[in-house]
Amino acid sequence: MIESTDPEILRYEENIAKILDRAVKLFRRTNLNDLADKWDRILKTYDSKKRNH
Repeated sequence: MIESTDPEILRYEENIAKILDRAVKLFRRTNLNDLADKWDRILKTYDSKKRNH
């Protein structure tokens, strides 16, 4: 994974994380729990990697 300190790229990454979070909530509301679980794992992996770098 390429690490960047470019504020523009960091902002895009944060926007993607927000979209993933909203999608997980939408999937749960519409009873698409398998999909919600998968996207939630993606989001948690992103958060974990972000904190470790």
